[in-house]
Amino acid sequence: MKDFLCVVRDVMLIPLGLLLFAAAILVVIPFFGMTVVGSEVTNHGTAVAQRCRFAGPIADSQTPDGGNVVGFGHICWARVTWQDGTTEMREVTGSQLTPDDIGKKVAVVDRAVATGNGGSTSTEQRVFREGYRPKPVLGSIGVVGTGILGVGCLLFGWADLRARFGSKTAVEA
Repeated sequence: MKDFLCVVRDVMLIPLGLLLFAAAILVVIPFFGMTVVGSEVTNHGTAVAQRCRFAGPIADSQTPDGGNVVGFGHICWARVTWQDGTTEMREVTGSQLTPDDIGKKVAVVDRAVATGNGGSTSTEQRVFREGYRPKPVLGSIGVVGTGILGVGCLLFGWADLRARFGSKTAVEA
């Protein structure tokens, strides 16, 4: 029975390792705002959330351009009024606005965020709360820690299974 439980443990460690490694990329990086580091604030204004949904880890954007939103969090449609008086509807991702903000004015900024699509780097405008600051140091620690834990689980499970069942020769069988 003990051998059976060890095999079950090892088999479960492999998908757990893959899940943790994926979480480092799909959850930790967006949560700590690591894609926003170094982005330039291009405009100031106020936003009023109209409707929100919770989605992740990869959700379809409902903007006319389409695309995907990476990470878990609230995605809200908001009416944004900029300093120059222009008003537009914008999709606000990363829980910058939440269902608690529906109908309330929230100070926001527009940032030019670098995106890498197909090997090229471009920028896209994203809306953030006025006081939002990315946390690259905590994010880096989280990505490295979660990634190492994931790879460790994967390698431990794989190595133990291989030691149990792998590389038996015809003479031994």
